[in-house]
Amino acid sequence: MKLTTQLRQHWLSGGARLDHHKTGLGPIARYALIGAAISAIGLATVPAKADDLSELKAEIRALNKRLSDMEEQKTKVKALNDRLKQVEKKEEARADAPRPAAGPIPTKAGPWERLKTGQPVHIIETQNTDVLLYGVIEPTVGYVTNVDKAGRSTVGLNTSWFSGNRWGIFITQKVFPEYGFNLLARMESEFELPSGNMDTPGVLFNRDAWVGFESPTLGKFSVGRQNTLPRDVANIWGDPYGASALSTNEGGFTNVNNFKQLIFYTSGGNGAGGQGDTRYDQGLVWKKVFDNGLYLGAAYNFSDGNGPGGPNGSGPIPGAGLDKGSSAAVAAGYNAGQFHVSGFYTESNVLEIPTIGTTNVGHTHQSWGLGGNWDGGLLRLNAGYIRYTADQGAILGTRNDDVVTVSAKVTPSKLYDVEVGWQDFFAHNAAISAAGYTLVPFKDATGAVATGTGTRMTTYASFMYHPIPNIDVYIAGDHLKTTGGYSASQAHLHDSADEVVTGVRYKW
Repeated sequence: MKLTTQLRQHWLSGGARLDHHKTGLGPIARYALIGAAISAIGLATVPAKADDLSELKAEIRALNKRLSDMEEQKTKVKALNDRLKQVEKKEEARADAPRPAAGPIPTKAGPWERLKTGQPVHIIETQNTDVLLYGVIEPTVGYVTNVDKAGRSTVGLNTSWFSGNRWGIFITQKVFPEYGFNLLARMESEFELPSGNMDTPGVLFNRDAWVGFESPTLGKFSVGRQNTLPRDVANIWGDPYGASALSTNEGGFTNVNNFKQLIFYTSGGNGAGGQGDTRYDQGLVWKKVFDNGLYLGAAYNFSDGNGPGGPNGSGPIPGAGLDKGSSAAVAAGYNAGQFHVSGFYTESNVLEIPTIGTTNVGHTHQSWGLGGNWDGGLLRLNAGYIRYTADQGAILGTRNDDVVTVSAKVTPSKLYDVEVGWQDFFAHNAAISAAGYTLVPFKDATGAVATGTGTRMTTYASFMYHPIPNIDVYIAGDHLKTTGGYSASQAHLHDSADEVVTGVRYKW
């Protein structure tokens, strides 16, 4: 509109000039000419408006694109700033971390330093794979009474008193390091130090032969020959020599002494002499310690002939299924600072040995236990109770045992400690073998000739000196006393037996 007005004014001014020059156009002709000009101008201005709109739209689109590009660049700049801040925090943390003091380059350790460290040998050690070779060697010299029916004594190098001599291989394979998920495997063999013989003749890995996995989320799961679950959880209160806190590791009890017999109330596995071993064959075991200190575990043991090296062979029993000859256990516990408690329940279907592989006649044996400890460093106190019941068949009837154990450990110095303990078994209607001895728990009573009711009490003590962390020098002893109808095989039909020993245990 503005353009049209300008042209009209320009035209009128031009018309004035025509008048001025006396062109001879009259008013009517001049207005006609003006109308024609205005029409032409109007027609000329329509395309001009369309062009203006197109240009404006194009400019708006260009501006929008520039704004979009600027927003995208702004987002990229923000992301780069965030990454820069993260890198700066990591660098600051690394700068604040303590740095080892500069010093001379260490020289190769000599024999004495290697002896003092006593660490397992890394056969293979890569970023994700670690294969350890480890072991325990323990010579023991002892005096033992009533070693036969004649009541004679012995003095000499005996089977190790505290720990079975062993060597083993432990494998850790990191699969998902970011989740702490590792594959595990253990193979462990026991031998007798005085003779070098295998602990179980003809069986190389008689202690452990299992594979599994472990992670903080899933816990530990293992398959193969391994400790019974009750043995591992009762280890914290059964005697003063094991770890005080619950973990997913296997626990021990001591080796061949008079107070070690408590361990058989935590058995239910398959040993060389039939069921009643403290290890599973064909075992499945799951354990987990939660962040709040709660411990849970479960185990199942398939039926087995009677374990490695046994007279009935080893492996699944034909026709036994999932119940005959099998064992199952559950466990729970809690680590609460200096206090640690645990309990278990286990049930086994103990087969009559003459029926293995044919009719597979089984009887239910079960035990449960509850105990704990308080470990204050200088003083540790342990106490526990176990109840055992066994179906011994229609002739012998049911056996019931009550077991009590208490012990203490005093550690005045890291160089030495003192342990004392007492345990008592109250056996009611327990089967007695043809040789005249009370059967240990979870044993088949088919060959029993009688039953007896009585007690088996053992007191023990030890003094242990640790010149270096992985060596124990000890003096120890125990006193076994039976009453009533209880007959301990260690006393050889006598009502007492004594042991006094000294030895050295080297762990590497």
